[in-house]
Amino acid sequence: MTVTSGVPAGVPSVRAGADRRGPEAAPQGVPPRRIAAVAVALAALLAGPAAAAPPDPLRALRLDARAAVREHPGMWTGASVARGERAVVVGSPRPLVAEIAALAGRAGRTVTRVWGGRGGAVVLVPRTEEQAAVLAAPAKVEGLAALATGGRVIVQPAAFARLSATGRLVVVTHELTHVATAGPRAVPMWLMEGFADYVGYLDSGLPVRTVAAELAADVAAGRAALGGLPGPADFAARPAQAYEEAWLACRYIAARFGEPRLVALYRAALREEIGAALREELGLTADELTRAWRSWARERLARP
Repeated sequence: MTVTSGVPAGVPSVRAGADRRGPEAAPQGVPPRRIAAVAVALAALLAGPAAAAPPDPLRALRLDARAAVREHPGMWTGASVARGERAVVVGSPRPLVAEIAALAGRAGRTVTRVWGGRGGAVVLVPRTEEQAAVLAAPAKVEGLAALATGGRVIVQPAAFARLSATGRLVVVTHELTHVATAGPRAVPMWLMEGFADYVGYLDSGLPVRTVAAELAADVAAGRAALGGLPGPADFAARPAQAYEEAWLACRYIAARFGEPRLVALYRAALREEIGAALREELGLTADELTRAWRSWARERLARP
């Protein structure tokens, strides 16, 4: 996923990135023989259970993590592996890798509760933003704490380290939601990002005016706020407000129609055009939905 900042305590939301490719940042002075040895060692850590052991529920993730290591072996000198309940995490430093594996377990349970499936992923934790850019290419990582791409979650370590504990859980849950909801058809950006934030913030306990702080400030100052459902141009020009609007739109749908109907809308949008999905699942046009959620959101943003 792509992330743009716009939530409290430095918690990023997600945004699709544009093309960017940079040189692989392998550790300087590490001989090729040492890099090969690292790849072999990590492959052994990612190996599955013995033949007589029960089936490994993380087998597919483990195999994908091995593939990721082989794609960029020079990045993983000194890396560790943590196999959590819902994720396989590869990277450095070891305490952060273990923490993310635990977070992914909590996040994955939330994703499963809302969406279904296992709610897991391979999570890669490189040492630098430059390495994260290589892993995420062609998506951008500047200003992001993490993003989901190709069924994997890439952590941008410096930005992730600045997040609060709640922020880290929100980000990991958001990214695992993107992995779980990926499908053959692109859904509108407001629904894709709003739904990921809806799931991400679901168990945070944060009030509306905290999550949507920028929009709340606009409303309090009498500035124009809450236009139409945000599109790509809005996410590029005013990312904080666009993510908050998208989150509020999905929160409104869940509040009025119930969470299962929000999920059904997303699944319908993976099959057909959004207008047809809205009529089928909510009985509304896009204009009717926009008017309704704007009124609902303004009321909540104006509350003390």
